[in-house]
Amino acid sequence: MAPLFRVGLVAPFAVFLGLYAPSVGHGFIADDFGWILHSRVADVHDLVGVFQQSRGFYRPVVAVSFAADYALFGTHPFGYGLTNLVLAIVCGALVYLVAHELSLPRGAAIVAAALWLLNPHGINTAILWMSGRTELLLTLGSLAAALLMLRGHPFLALLPAAIALFAKEEAVVLPAILACWWIVARPRAIDRRTLVLWAIAAAALLGVYFALRSRTGAMTPATAPAYYRLTTDPALIARNVLEYADRAMTFSAAFALLAILVLRPTTRIRDSWVSRDVVLCGAAWIAGGYAITVLVPVRSSLYACFPSVGACLIAADIAARRWESAATRPRQIGAVAAVVVSLALIPVYVLRNRATVANARFSSAVLDDLAAATGGLPDGASVIVLDDRSHRPNVDSAFNGAINDAFALTSGRRLDFRVEPPPLHSPSAPPCAGCARLTVHVRDGHVVH
Repeated sequence: MAPLFRVGLVAPFAVFLGLYAPSVGHGFIADDFGWILHSRVADVHDLVGVFQQSRGFYRPVVAVSFAADYALFGTHPFGYGLTNLVLAIVCGALVYLVAHELSLPRGAAIVAAALWLLNPHGINTAILWMSGRTELLLTLGSLAAALLMLRGHPFLALLPAAIALFAKEEAVVLPAILACWWIVARPRAIDRRTLVLWAIAAAALLGVYFALRSRTGAMTPATAPAYYRLTTDPALIARNVLEYADRAMTFSAAFALLAILVLRPTTRIRDSWVSRDVVLCGAAWIAGGYAITVLVPVRSSLYACFPSVGACLIAADIAARRWESAATRPRQIGAVAAVVVSLALIPVYVLRNRATVANARFSSAVLDDLAAATGGLPDGASVIVLDDRSHRPNVDSAFNGAINDAFALTSGRRLDFRVEPPPLHSPSAPPCAGCARLTVHVRDGHVVH
């Protein structure tokens, strides 16, 4: 492979590391505090208990990952951020392995991994927000299951599928996705008896999951708050479909279009413009990945991480077939374009990451100041926190109503913080007249009293 082509393949990964390595681990935000605080384990009994409890969602694998981080890093956020970054890199490696197993050339498999890692939708949140590892663990388990399925180990594939299932709810559709992949990509490896036995084993896994989940009080479609309750509103579903198609597919589709324009074939393209198997597997992955989230009223770019794998595989296959039929000159132009586009997109990623990093730094600074300002107060004392909402970051954007858990986690003490104005997503009643022992103002990331 010519040096220019190697540079074209390496550039996206260099950009990825250059963007995310300096940005992870600056602090915890929002749900992070509750996850860590309530996932800590002291012995095997506590570890088993993780699978017997929920805080609305039932995601014990995520809780175990936070327990491991707490054991290693305590309340230092950098280690948690590094864990998220490593999980994303492992997912990228699995995208490469799955793509290669689907008969994509090595270069195309590398491209598929790069497209997934550099998708501007969802990946930044999954990496920079500690709680975003829910999506990373879902994707990691699902890709590992698909890889084992493609390599002829369908029953062994249910082990990583269980990791995905106990990490995030979307994985209840994963057995159906895996079955589609098995039938499409490895039809000769299937016989009716094996398929029936595998379906029974997959159903048993789902049965265990739902049985354990039902004992924890985790939210269901009937008990979930309105913004998480599955909808049948056609207009809302149609809007979700369009928005999520954009978040999971536009980046990969733009790359495929660029490849079509730049890599002009000099010979007849092999077989067709795209592999039937890759298209069917990719489409099944996208549809299954969004099967639940398109029915949820609240939207999040985080939901695009898992299904976007399918779009990356299809786009990489299109580019590979054009590459094989192109002359040296168009290939050189394509390699240069990969470098130029990767570098040109850096400001876009920096802008998208800025708010999350700013909130993380803000929360760390405010918690340090609060610990110093409240050192003389007894446990349980009420403290009023006056939040400056005129700009972000602020207490509401950084803590999202979790300031009590945040202080308890980082200081080891319990105080009763009441934020004024009340948090937008979790309003709390003000303390009784005369109960507050201290009133502080939070301005420009620091506590003033």
